[in-house]
Amino acid sequence: MLRAVLLDVGGTLWPDQLTPHVDPDPCLQQLRRLLPEVDPGRALATLREEIQCGLAEADRTGTAVQDMHALVRRALRALGICPSGLDTTALRRAVCAPAVPGVQLFPGAAELLRCLRAYRLRCVVVSNVQVRGAVEYWRDFIDLGIAHLVDVVVTSLDVGFRKPHPAFFEAALREAGCAPAACVMVGNSEANDVRPAIALGMRAIRVAIEEPPPAASAAHAIATSLEAVLGCVQQWMAPAPDPRAPTN
Repeated sequence: MLRAVLLDVGGTLWPDQLTPHVDPDPCLQQLRRLLPEVDPGRALATLREEIQCGLAEADRTGTAVQDMHALVRRALRALGICPSGLDTTALRRAVCAPAVPGVQLFPGAAELLRCLRAYRLRCVVVSNVQVRGAVEYWRDFIDLGIAHLVDVVVTSLDVGFRKPHPAFFEAALREAGCAPAACVMVGNSEANDVRPAIALGMRAIRVAIEEPPPAASAAHAIATSLEAVLGCVQQWMAPAPDPRAPTN
């Protein structure tokens, strides 16, 4: 019997890339206040570039470590600023633009979340991120009108490790509050979602909304829509037939 769903975000609930024309002005205003001696546009570009490069390196080398304080300090040094005494958390948050209005949920996302709540399945959002921690996700979910349908948010920023690192999934399972066998992982990445979940004993649904369905997958199901994800969950929640029951 399922008790929890681990739900990826980018490429699963909404597009993998946020709309690039999101107005950066709120970010610039905050950086102007935090780093008054630096052009805010240059500060924003440098922070984003250094953070992206550092995370890409962690993914490429397989360390999967996400030390945001170190990455922000690295960006400050690239700007010629001594990081000592500066609030790296505030700077990281300044770089994180709200998802709304630059993003829209995929069709069926809200209905999927409503059904999970109706079925009393614990909904754990799990996401590899750059600068968007759980606090920022809750802000986005409030803006999108779905915050009341999510139980907890687990991000690589808050855990300190990125998927597929075991520490990330251990943190997610603690929040799910159940054994792996009672969990299903829903995500669009074979390497980051499907394989590590199955290795821990979970079921997995590979989402293929933004890309064609894979020719092969270790997932228990492949879904090209969130309506199909819901169908899989409903099927797995149904009690198994009693082999002792009489047949007609």
